[in-house]
Amino acid sequence: MSKHTMAQPMTRRSALRLLGGIPLAASAGFAGTAAAADSVKLINLGFALGIHCPPTYGITDECPKLGLQVEMQRFQRMRDVLQTVMGGTGEIGIAEPILLLRGRQAGTDLVIFGNFYLHTTLVVAVNTDQIKTWKDLEKPDVTVGINSQGDITQVMIIGGFLKAGGDLSKVKWADVGGSGTRLRALLSKRVQATVVHFDQVPEIQKSGNYRVILVPHKEYDPWINEIVFARGDWLKNPANRRKAVAFMKGVILASRRGTADFGYYKTAFLKHATLKDKETMPEAEMQAHWKELAHGIGVWPADNAFRPANLEKLLPYYHAAQAIEDKPVDLKAAMDLGIVAQALKELG
Repeated sequence: MSKHTMAQPMTRRSALRLLGGIPLAASAGFAGTAAAADSVKLINLGFALGIHCPPTYGITDECPKLGLQVEMQRFQRMRDVLQTVMGGTGEIGIAEPILLLRGRQAGTDLVIFGNFYLHTTLVVAVNTDQIKTWKDLEKPDVTVGINSQGDITQVMIIGGFLKAGGDLSKVKWADVGGSGTRLRALLSKRVQATVVHFDQVPEIQKSGNYRVILVPHKEYDPWINEIVFARGDWLKNPANRRKAVAFMKGVILASRRGTADFGYYKTAFLKHATLKDKETMPEAEMQAHWKELAHGIGVWPADNAFRPANLEKLLPYYHAAQAIEDKPVDLKAAMDLGIVAQALKELG
Protein backbone atom coordinates (compact mmCIF):
# COMPACT_ATOMS: atom_id res chain seq x y z
CA MET A 1 0.00 0.00 0.00
CA SER A 2 1.37 3.41 -0.88
CA LYS A 3 1.42 6.03 1.84
CA HIS A 4 -0.56 9.25 1.74
CA THR A 5 1.84 12.18 1.41
CA MET A 6 1.56 15.07 3.87
CA ALA A 7 0.84 18.47 2.41
CA GLN A 8 3.33 20.15 4.74
CA PRO A 9 5.29 19.40 7.96
CA MET A 10 3.83 20.30 11.33
CA THR A 11 5.47 21.38 14.55
CA ARG A 12 5.12 19.47 17.79
CA ARG A 13 3.24 22.44 19.25
CA SER A 14 0.70 22.01 16.46
CA ALA A 15 0.69 18.28 16.99
CA LEU A 16 -0.51 18.57 20.57
CA ARG A 17 -3.33 20.82 19.45
CA LEU A 18 -4.38 18.50 16.69
CA LEU A 19 -4.63 15.27 18.65
CA GLY A 20 -8.36 15.82 18.72
CA GLY A 21 -10.69 18.10 16.79
CA ILE A 22 -11.81 19.05 13.31
CA PRO A 23 -9.62 18.02 10.36
CA LEU A 24 -7.41 20.61 8.73
CA ALA A 25 -6.67 20.99 5.05
CA ALA A 26 -4.73 18.34 3.17
CA SER A 27 -3.81 18.03 -0.45
CA ALA A 28 -5.70 15.55 -2.59
CA GLY A 29 -4.02 12.18 -2.92
CA PHE A 30 -4.79 8.50 -2.90
CA ALA A 31 -3.78 5.91 -0.35
CA GLY A 32 -4.03 3.13 -2.88
CA THR A 33 -4.78 -0.49 -2.06
CA ALA A 34 -4.11 -3.76 -3.78
CA ALA A 35 -6.84 -5.27 -5.90
CA ALA A 36 -9.45 -7.23 -3.96
CA ALA A 37 -12.73 -9.03 -4.52
CA ASP A 38 -14.55 -6.05 -3.01
CA SER A 39 -13.27 -2.50 -3.12
CA VAL A 40 -14.70 0.94 -2.51
CA LYS A 41 -13.52 4.50 -3.11
CA LEU A 42 -13.63 6.68 -0.01
CA ILE A 43 -13.48 10.48 -0.20
CA ASN A 44 -12.23 11.89 3.09
CA LEU A 45 -11.38 15.20 4.74
CA GLY A 46 -7.98 16.75 5.38
CA PHE A 47 -5.46 15.53 7.89
CA ALA A 48 -5.85 12.50 10.12
CA LEU A 49 -5.90 13.80 13.72
CA GLY A 50 -5.90 11.82 16.92
CA ILE A 51 -9.68 11.63 16.96
CA HIS A 52 -9.65 10.18 13.44
CA CYS A 53 -6.95 7.57 13.93
CA PRO A 54 -8.85 4.49 15.20
CA PRO A 55 -11.69 4.78 12.64
CA THR A 56 -9.12 5.45 9.91
CA TYR A 57 -7.18 2.38 11.04
CA GLY A 58 -10.45 0.48 10.86
CA ILE A 59 -10.76 1.48 7.21
CA THR A 60 -7.20 0.59 6.25
CA ASP A 61 -6.52 -2.43 8.47
CA GLU A 62 -9.80 -3.91 9.70
CA CYS A 63 -11.85 -3.60 6.51
CA PRO A 64 -9.44 -5.76 4.44
CA LYS A 65 -9.87 -8.54 7.02
CA LEU A 66 -13.59 -8.27 6.34
CA GLY A 67 -13.07 -8.59 2.59
CA LEU A 68 -13.19 -4.90 1.69
CA GLN A 69 -10.30 -2.86 0.35
CA VAL A 70 -10.73 0.91 0.70
CA GLU A 71 -9.06 3.34 -1.67
CA MET A 72 -8.94 6.69 0.12
CA GLN A 73 -8.62 10.16 -1.37
CA ARG A 74 -8.41 13.31 0.73
CA PHE A 75 -9.57 16.78 -0.27
CA GLN A 76 -8.84 20.19 1.15
CA ARG A 77 -12.38 21.52 0.87
CA MET A 78 -15.43 19.76 2.24
CA ARG A 79 -17.60 20.72 -0.71
CA ASP A 80 -15.14 18.83 -2.94
CA VAL A 81 -15.84 15.71 -0.90
CA LEU A 82 -19.57 16.04 -1.55
CA GLN A 83 -19.14 16.90 -5.22
CA THR A 84 -16.83 13.94 -5.81
CA VAL A 85 -19.33 11.51 -4.29
CA MET A 86 -22.26 13.15 -6.08
CA GLY A 87 -20.36 12.90 -9.37
CA GLY A 88 -19.73 9.20 -8.92
CA THR A 89 -15.92 9.33 -8.77
CA GLY A 90 -16.15 8.54 -5.08
CA GLU A 91 -18.58 6.05 -3.55
CA ILE A 92 -18.42 6.74 0.20
CA GLY A 93 -17.70 10.13 1.76
CA ILE A 94 -16.96 11.58 5.19
CA ALA A 95 -18.08 15.13 5.98
CA GLU A 96 -19.94 17.38 8.40
CA PRO A 97 -23.70 16.74 8.63
CA ILE A 98 -24.54 20.41 8.06
CA LEU A 99 -23.15 20.47 4.54
CA LEU A 100 -24.82 17.22 3.60
CA LEU A 101 -28.23 18.34 4.87
CA ARG A 102 -27.85 21.64 3.04
CA GLY A 103 -27.06 19.65 -0.09
CA ARG A 104 -30.20 17.57 0.36
CA GLN A 105 -32.26 20.74 0.67
CA ALA A 106 -30.80 21.76 -2.68
CA GLY A 107 -31.96 18.48 -4.22
CA THR A 108 -28.97 16.14 -3.96
CA ASP A 109 -29.61 12.48 -3.17
CA LEU A 110 -26.98 12.03 -0.46
CA VAL A 111 -27.75 9.69 2.43
CA ILE A 112 -26.04 9.43 5.83
CA PHE A 113 -25.47 5.83 6.93
CA GLY A 114 -23.18 6.09 9.98
CA ASN A 115 -21.03 8.21 12.27
CA PHE A 116 -17.28 8.37 11.71
CA TYR A 117 -16.81 9.30 15.36
CA LEU A 118 -18.88 11.12 17.98
CA HIS A 119 -18.53 14.54 19.62
CA THR A 120 -15.49 16.78 19.16
CA THR A 121 -12.65 18.15 21.26
CA LEU A 122 -13.56 21.75 20.50
CA VAL A 123 -14.82 23.86 23.40
CA VAL A 124 -16.07 27.43 23.76
CA ALA A 125 -13.69 29.68 25.72
CA VAL A 126 -14.31 33.27 26.87
CA ASN A 127 -12.42 36.20 28.37
CA THR A 128 -14.04 36.53 31.80
CA ASP A 129 -12.93 40.15 32.14
CA GLN A 130 -15.81 40.91 29.79
CA ILE A 131 -17.96 37.78 29.76
CA LYS A 132 -19.43 36.38 32.95
CA THR A 133 -22.63 34.87 31.51
CA TRP A 134 -23.98 33.93 28.09
CA LYS A 135 -25.98 37.17 27.98
CA ASP A 136 -22.70 39.09 27.94
CA LEU A 137 -22.23 37.97 24.34
CA GLU A 138 -24.84 40.62 23.52
CA LYS A 139 -22.61 43.48 24.70
CA PRO A 140 -21.65 45.92 21.94
CA ASP A 141 -17.96 45.67 22.86
CA VAL A 142 -17.92 41.85 22.62
CA THR A 143 -16.95 40.05 19.42
CA VAL A 144 -17.38 36.30 19.01
CA GLY A 145 -14.80 34.55 16.82
CA ILE A 146 -15.88 31.67 14.57
CA ASN A 147 -14.42 29.85 11.59
CA SER A 148 -17.12 31.11 9.21
CA GLN A 149 -20.83 31.94 9.10
CA GLY A 150 -22.98 28.81 9.32
CA ASP A 151 -19.97 26.69 10.26
CA ILE A 152 -20.10 24.16 13.09
CA THR A 153 -18.10 26.54 15.30
CA GLN A 154 -20.90 29.09 15.08
CA VAL A 155 -23.61 26.46 15.56
CA MET A 156 -21.80 25.17 18.64
CA ILE A 157 -21.84 28.62 20.26
CA ILE A 158 -25.39 29.43 19.19
CA GLY A 159 -26.78 26.33 20.91
CA GLY A 160 -25.46 27.29 24.35
CA PHE A 161 -26.39 30.94 23.82
CA LEU A 162 -30.00 30.23 22.83
CA LYS A 163 -30.47 27.78 25.69
CA ALA A 164 -29.56 30.67 28.00
CA GLY A 165 -32.20 32.90 26.39
CA GLY A 166 -29.84 35.03 24.33
CA ASP A 167 -30.86 37.36 21.48
CA LEU A 168 -28.89 36.44 18.34
CA SER A 169 -29.58 39.81 16.71
CA LYS A 170 -27.33 41.43 19.31
CA VAL A 171 -24.27 39.22 18.77
CA LYS A 172 -21.33 40.48 16.71
CA TRP A 173 -19.58 37.65 14.85
CA ALA A 174 -16.13 37.67 13.25
CA ASP A 175 -14.80 35.09 10.79
CA VAL A 176 -11.38 34.27 12.21
CA GLY A 177 -10.37 30.93 10.67
CA GLY A 178 -8.59 27.93 12.19
CA SER A 179 -8.13 27.12 15.87
CA GLY A 180 -4.61 28.59 16.05
CA THR A 181 -5.81 31.88 14.57
CA ARG A 182 -8.82 31.94 16.88
CA LEU A 183 -6.56 31.33 19.88
CA ARG A 184 -4.35 34.26 18.94
CA ALA A 185 -7.39 36.46 18.39
CA LEU A 186 -8.65 35.61 21.87
CA LEU A 187 -5.30 36.30 23.53
CA SER A 188 -4.88 39.59 21.65
CA LYS A 189 -8.43 40.54 22.70
CA ARG A 190 -9.61 40.95 19.12
CA VAL A 191 -12.39 38.56 20.12
CA GLN A 192 -13.75 37.87 23.60
CA ALA A 193 -15.22 34.43 22.95
CA THR A 194 -14.32 31.70 20.49
CA VAL A 195 -13.95 27.96 19.85
CA VAL A 196 -10.61 26.27 20.59
CA HIS A 197 -9.37 22.73 21.20
CA PHE A 198 -9.57 21.47 24.77
CA ASP A 199 -5.79 21.02 24.97
CA GLN A 200 -5.27 24.70 24.11
CA VAL A 201 -7.14 25.84 27.21
CA PRO A 202 -4.28 25.49 29.77
CA GLU A 203 -2.05 27.64 27.55
CA ILE A 204 -4.79 30.26 27.23
CA GLN A 205 -5.43 30.38 30.98
CA LYS A 206 -1.77 31.18 31.65
CA SER A 207 -2.25 34.43 29.75
CA GLY A 208 -5.27 35.89 31.54
CA ASN A 209 -8.74 35.34 32.90
CA TYR A 210 -10.21 32.76 30.55
CA ARG A 211 -12.59 29.89 31.12
CA VAL A 212 -14.57 27.30 29.20
CA ILE A 213 -18.32 27.94 29.11
CA LEU A 214 -19.37 25.12 26.79
CA VAL A 215 -18.19 21.54 26.32
CA PRO A 216 -20.11 20.06 23.36
CA HIS A 217 -20.42 16.46 24.55
CA LYS A 218 -21.96 17.70 27.80
CA GLU A 219 -24.10 20.46 26.29
CA TYR A 220 -25.60 18.58 23.35
CA ASP A 221 -25.38 14.90 24.34
CA PRO A 222 -24.24 14.14 21.71
CA TRP A 223 -22.56 16.50 19.30
CA ILE A 224 -22.34 15.12 15.74
CA ASN A 225 -19.18 16.27 13.98
CA GLU A 226 -18.48 13.89 11.08
CA ILE A 227 -20.76 11.42 9.33
CA VAL A 228 -20.38 8.72 6.66
CA PHE A 229 -22.53 9.08 3.55
CA ALA A 230 -23.14 7.87 0.00
CA ARG A 231 -25.54 8.53 -2.85
CA GLY A 232 -29.00 7.10 -2.30
CA ASP A 233 -28.98 5.24 -5.61
CA TRP A 234 -25.60 3.67 -4.79
CA LEU A 235 -26.94 2.34 -1.48
CA LYS A 236 -29.92 0.72 -3.20
CA ASN A 237 -27.61 -1.77 -4.90
CA PRO A 238 -27.35 -4.92 -2.69
CA ALA A 239 -23.65 -5.36 -3.48
CA ASN A 240 -22.93 -1.79 -2.44
CA ARG A 241 -24.92 -2.20 0.75
CA ARG A 242 -22.68 -5.14 1.65
CA LYS A 243 -19.67 -2.88 1.08
CA ALA A 244 -21.21 -0.19 3.29
CA VAL A 245 -21.84 -2.75 6.04
CA ALA A 246 -18.24 -3.99 5.87
CA PHE A 247 -17.03 -0.39 5.95
CA MET A 248 -18.98 0.39 9.11
CA LYS A 249 -17.93 -2.91 10.69
CA GLY A 250 -14.32 -1.83 10.22
CA VAL A 251 -15.00 1.58 11.76
CA ILE A 252 -16.91 0.10 14.72
CA LEU A 253 -14.36 -2.65 15.38
CA ALA A 254 -11.52 -0.13 15.47
CA SER A 255 -13.60 2.24 17.60
CA ARG A 256 -14.18 -0.47 20.19
CA ARG A 257 -10.55 -1.55 20.23
CA GLY A 258 -9.27 2.02 20.21
CA THR A 259 -11.41 2.77 23.26
CA ALA A 260 -10.40 -0.35 25.17
CA ASP A 261 -6.68 -0.48 24.41
CA PHE A 262 -4.17 2.36 24.39
CA GLY A 263 -1.74 0.13 22.49
CA TYR A 264 -4.24 -0.17 19.65
CA TYR A 265 -4.75 3.59 19.62
CA LYS A 266 -1.00 4.17 19.62
CA THR A 267 -0.57 1.88 16.62
CA ALA A 268 -3.34 3.70 14.76
CA PHE A 269 -1.97 7.11 15.75
CA LEU A 270 1.58 6.34 14.65
CA LYS A 271 0.33 4.96 11.35
CA HIS A 272 -2.19 7.62 10.40
CA ALA A 273 -1.71 10.89 12.28
CA THR A 274 -0.23 13.43 9.87
CA LEU A 275 2.09 14.97 12.44
CA LYS A 276 5.76 15.49 11.67
CA ASP A 277 7.24 14.46 15.03
CA LYS A 278 4.67 11.92 16.21
CA GLU A 279 7.44 9.29 16.50
CA THR A 280 9.18 11.32 19.23
CA MET A 281 6.07 12.41 21.10
CA PRO A 282 6.31 11.30 24.76
CA GLU A 283 4.06 8.32 25.33
CA ALA A 284 2.66 9.87 28.52
CA GLU A 285 1.29 12.80 26.51
CA MET A 286 -0.12 10.51 23.86
CA GLN A 287 -1.75 8.37 26.54
CA ALA A 288 -3.25 11.40 28.32
CA HIS A 289 -4.90 12.53 25.10
CA TRP A 290 -6.13 9.00 24.36
CA LYS A 291 -7.65 8.77 27.84
CA GLU A 292 -9.55 12.02 27.35
CA LEU A 293 -10.71 11.11 23.85
CA ALA A 294 -11.70 7.52 24.65
CA HIS A 295 -13.02 7.81 28.20
CA GLY A 296 -13.41 11.49 29.05
CA ILE A 297 -15.32 12.48 25.93
CA GLY A 298 -16.20 9.07 24.52
CA VAL A 299 -15.56 9.78 20.85
CA TRP A 300 -15.63 6.14 19.65
CA PRO A 301 -18.92 4.61 20.87
CA ALA A 302 -19.20 0.83 20.70
CA ASP A 303 -22.60 0.99 18.95
CA ASN A 304 -21.68 3.97 16.69
CA ALA A 305 -24.52 5.99 18.31
CA PHE A 306 -26.18 6.41 14.91
CA ARG A 307 -29.71 7.56 15.73
CA PRO A 308 -31.99 10.17 14.12
CA ALA A 309 -32.79 11.68 17.51
CA ASN A 310 -29.14 12.67 17.98
CA LEU A 311 -29.11 14.73 14.80
CA GLU A 312 -32.65 16.00 15.26
CA LYS A 313 -31.65 17.72 18.51
CA LEU A 314 -29.11 19.81 16.60
CA LEU A 315 -31.44 20.96 13.81
CA PRO A 316 -32.79 24.04 15.67
CA TYR A 317 -29.23 25.36 16.00
CA TYR A 318 -28.44 24.60 12.33
CA HIS A 319 -31.50 26.67 11.43
CA ALA A 320 -30.64 29.47 13.86
CA ALA A 321 -27.16 29.79 12.37
CA GLN A 322 -28.70 29.76 8.88
CA ALA A 323 -26.38 26.84 8.18
CA ILE A 324 -29.34 25.14 6.48
CA GLU A 325 -32.47 26.61 4.94
CA ASP A 326 -35.37 27.58 7.17
CA LYS A 327 -37.60 24.67 6.23
CA PRO A 328 -38.20 21.17 7.58
CA VAL A 329 -35.55 18.50 7.13
CA ASP A 330 -36.68 14.94 6.41
CA LEU A 331 -34.20 12.97 8.51
CA LYS A 332 -35.97 9.71 7.68
CA ALA A 333 -35.06 10.22 4.04
CA ALA A 334 -31.62 11.61 4.87
CA MET A 335 -30.52 8.66 7.04
CA ASP A 336 -30.25 4.94 6.26
CA LEU A 337 -30.27 3.15 9.62
CA GLY A 338 -30.01 -0.33 8.16
CA ILE A 339 -26.25 -0.30 7.49
CA VAL A 340 -25.12 0.23 11.07
CA ALA A 341 -27.87 -2.06 12.35
CA GLN A 342 -26.62 -4.88 10.12
CA ALA A 343 -22.99 -4.17 11.04
CA LEU A 344 -23.82 -4.42 14.75
CA LYS A 345 -25.80 -7.62 14.19
CA GLU A 346 -22.87 -9.26 12.42
CA LEU A 347 -20.32 -8.02 14.95
CA GLY A 348 -22.41 -9.07 17.94
